[in-house]
Amino acid sequence: MIQRVTSVTSNRIKRVPLLRNLPKRVLDYVLSETHVEHQNAGVGIATVGERTEQIYYLLEGQVEVVSEDGKRLTCQADQPCSLSPLAEKSPNKDHITCVSAVDMLCIPRELHDAIKRLPPVANARTNQTIELKDAQGPEDTLYWEFYEAIKNGTLELPSMPDITMRIAKVINDSNTDSEEIARVVQADPTVAARIINVVNSAAYRGKQPIDNLPDAVTRLGRSVTHNLVISFALGKLFSSRSKPLKKRMVDLWKHLSYVAPICHELAQVTPGLENDQALLCGLLHDIGALAILGAATRRPELEENPKQLDMIIDHLKAEVGAMVLRKWEFPDYFVQAALHAEDWMEDISHEPDYVDLVVVAQLHAYVGTSRIHTLPRLDLVPAFHKLALGKLTPRHSIGIIDNAKDQIRELRELLAI
Repeated sequence: MIQRVTSVTSNRIKRVPLLRNLPKRVLDYVLSETHVEHQNAGVGIATVGERTEQIYYLLEGQVEVVSEDGKRLTCQADQPCSLSPLAEKSPNKDHITCVSAVDMLCIPRELHDAIKRLPPVANARTNQTIELKDAQGPEDTLYWEFYEAIKNGTLELPSMPDITMRIAKVINDSNTDSEEIARVVQADPTVAARIINVVNSAAYRGKQPIDNLPDAVTRLGRSVTHNLVISFALGKLFSSRSKPLKKRMVDLWKHLSYVAPICHELAQVTPGLENDQALLCGLLHDIGALAILGAATRRPELEENPKQLDMIIDHLKAEVGAMVLRKWEFPDYFVQAALHAEDWMEDISHEPDYVDLVVVAQLHAYVGTSRIHTLPRLDLVPAFHKLALGKLTPRHSIGIIDNAKDQIRELRELLAI
């Protein structure tokens, strides 16, 4: 007879190397998806020609594994062989028999394989920027030059469009009203038109449509208006005289303008996070890649070597993005989102934050692309289990995005360049 124990304690499986170093909230989730089977002596776990969808780890007792070529291995729970899964490579060829009564940890094969592909766990969050290191190859030379330039204050970083500086001035003045704010926004007709469009969009619309800027500012509020102006103005930075680099910038903006609305929708179901701040974090998390692409316009050798440019972007965009956002005087949580947007396994903050939103939104954005096969599974990322009061499931999460597809589509269209 098989006895299944649906709750598996972390202490019981701490000897399993695959699970030992998982972040706690991910481990708790994995344990909820596994079970322990108790088998009596003489019972077969797997038979020749049978495909099992479970991976077995021996927790208690002794088993005998007979491989396809007839070799026999006896494994006991306190031996090194119990640290590895039984018959993982040849589940349809090896035969496992219980020599004594045993307890076996059973993990669904698909989940087990996904855990094996997880990247290392991030253990700390830092505010530090680029580290100094010896220059060797082309990437390290650029790394050194970025370090020296930032140290000397000579690094050319993109500047925010003028309208964002003007809007910040009036927004931060408590004596200004909606009409004065509207007059500043009207200086950029494109941004003004987008503000009117967004206030009537599915994400922000009220009972009555609005057709003038002062009323739009009143409905949206000062903070939301400010962040939307920045969001719409950012697109002007994604331009280059070089056709290859311009295409890269446009592709980057398409990614950002998809991640940002997803951040917006995930913030809706996560108390403590603001929708407009989430949207802006989504747009800014990869701003370092834009700065590097801008620097590449002055380096023909990078423009002519796309692979090298990709490598430099991958290695430096987080630190350079943090530099840009500090220069623009954004709050620290924007800096953190740029630094840790791809630290998939980070589990530092107890409460959900904007880094978590960006991490989960990116994984959603990559669904259906080739990149998703190199990334961790959504439900194995700590950030996923922090959003929506920790009540998200993969189906629920996808449902949120699917139900908000009209809002996401509208916001993407408004952000288009």
